[in-house]
Amino acid sequence: MFSNIVSALLVPTLLFSSLAQAEANVDLSSVGPLTALSSKSTICNVLDYGAVADNSTDIGPAILSAFTNCAKAGGATIYIPPGSYSIATGVVLNKGSAYALQIDGLITLTSDGSFGGNAIVIENASDVEVFSSNGLGAINGQGYITRLTSSGQNARLFRFISCSDISIHDIIFVDSPTFHLVFNEVSNMEAYHITVRGPNIGGTDGIDVTCTDNCYMHDIEVTNRDECISVKSPSNNILIEDIYCNHSGGMSIGSLTADVTDTADINTVSNITMRNVYTFQCTQMLMIKTFPGGTGATGYVKDSLFENFWAYDTTYALDIDQYWESHTTPDTGAVALSSLTFSNWTGTMDNGASRGAIVIRGSDIVPAVDISLSDFDMWTVNGNKVINQCKNVYGTGYCAATSTAASLTTFTTSVTSTVAPTGFVTPTSPAWGVAGYGTTDPIPVYTPAAFWSPASSGVASGSVAASTTASVAKSTSAAVSSQKTSSGVKVVATASSSSAVVKTSSVSSVKAASAVTKSSSSTSTAAGVVVSSSSTVKLSRTLASTSLSTATPTPTTLVAVASSSIASIPASTSVAVSSSKVVSSAASSSTGFGGFGSGFGAPSGSAFASGFGGGFGTGRVTRTRLAHTPSASAKPVSTAAALGESTSGEDDDSCDGDF
Repeated sequence: MFSNIVSALLVPTLLFSSLAQAEANVDLSSVGPLTALSSKSTICNVLDYGAVADNSTDIGPAILSAFTNCAKAGGATIYIPPGSYSIATGVVLNKGSAYALQIDGLITLTSDGSFGGNAIVIENASDVEVFSSNGLGAINGQGYITRLTSSGQNARLFRFISCSDISIHDIIFVDSPTFHLVFNEVSNMEAYHITVRGPNIGGTDGIDVTCTDNCYMHDIEVTNRDECISVKSPSNNILIEDIYCNHSGGMSIGSLTADVTDTADINTVSNITMRNVYTFQCTQMLMIKTFPGGTGATGYVKDSLFENFWAYDTTYALDIDQYWESHTTPDTGAVALSSLTFSNWTGTMDNGASRGAIVIRGSDIVPAVDISLSDFDMWTVNGNKVINQCKNVYGTGYCAATSTAASLTTFTTSVTSTVAPTGFVTPTSPAWGVAGYGTTDPIPVYTPAAFWSPASSGVASGSVAASTTASVAKSTSAAVSSQKTSSGVKVVATASSSSAVVKTSSVSSVKAASAVTKSSSSTSTAAGVVVSSSSTVKLSRTLASTSLSTATPTPTTLVAVASSSIASIPASTSVAVSSSKVVSSAASSSTGFGGFGSGFGAPSGSAFASGFGGGFGTGRVTRTRLAHTPSASAKPVSTAAALGESTSGEDDDSCDGDF
């Protein structure tokens, strides 16, 4: 079944010592804007700068003018009122700080616009919040027209470049011709309540992110056929949780390449935590994809945790491929994989014999080390066996090999299970699962309803008259005081030394309230923090980790059960191992290679809805999900056919499962 590996290179001694579980260490008190929305009280209404809600007039110049003449210096909110707008020119909001962009209407890209690759860009900025207050803030790329006419319109819908202390929430992104939401080299970022509705084709990533430090992404739903959320290089210290992936390529890291000539281009990803990820008929639950090249270990993915993944009829579950897209040359080096923990995965895969719960194609030159595999309670939809496959993987659990030898040999291993895991319960199709969207038809913007109600009522409201906001914006200096009020400005909150009124339930809003005490302890409570709905928020942060139930989850009812211990091979499994000659790894002890500490199984804890975690609880107000039911046509179907889908763009999600 597996081909023998032919290699004759030497590998240095790798030290296998006790190693604490590595993961993200995000400071939730430091993500998002530095100042509250209440201090961004000057309203820069785009209607006063030339915008017309007629779905025809280009809103691009109006947004830029509102930014340049009103919001850039801070203390202001660019306001796009409810209505339908057209955008035909790309907008770049360069620099600026302490402002917000409130999108309460629908912005639709023209199919022949001049965008320069991006519809809206915010770059070199800090202390910025982008949001919708009414659940109607949306950007529609009309990618189906591009695919029908080959117009060449290839704009990303929204992009942040080199920004810090930012947040984006409660926005709907629809049918981009390419990627939907992109973060390039951001820090202290929070993204949540994001809905992405993309087509059933590759090259349409939901969210791409490179984070230099301290990023928090949560409560996000993506429907598409490419990545749900993809972490790119360089990235460090990202917490991603409570993610719903519909018919997508699933979560990913990469693609990354070792074939670089400039040290500045070396790919690095570290301290990533992904948890509470729910996938419905996806290509993968998670993929790590790299290309070979370089000399020895060139770049790395390390010190990361991937726990509590749930699937309904996924094609691949855990899929790691260091020869991505069948690139086998130059086989001189690889992006080093080390200290990666995969724990508590449950659900069903389409064909467990062809694509088991674990499929890892490690490098012949730089073997993956310190890989922990535990609690994969998964079974196949079709057939009666699951074959987990490992190539050149050293660590603990399932098909990983353990070795303390001075040299490591290349090997391939298959572990076959002919019965479902003990206690396994077949999941049912979740109510939030949708069958995906076509490629040449319009994609609906507002149906089905978004999972989350808006977290903030905003600074401006639909009742604000254009003439009123014009007088405010034009009679007030750009550096307007946050204390200034007028009939056209809705005062949101006034913070005092004892309490803070917060208009959103996000971590960002808590950060911006001056009365909230920052704390890095496992539990912190800020008395007197009040949300606009008058409910009291206690910022409880728990370090307890929880395990997934095989019962079908919903965004508001996610039941947790106790986890089993580190995985062991049950009696109903057979193991096939093929070993060959010695391989070389240029990785040194400085890369953090270490042992395979035990006890990584997640203990029982609180329910998901309470903000559980393998590191941090959310500490935010429980959001109410708007119920919706998939149509009769959205019945579960096999995802195996998706492997033959022709894709284009940065990465191709048609995966080769053969070694």
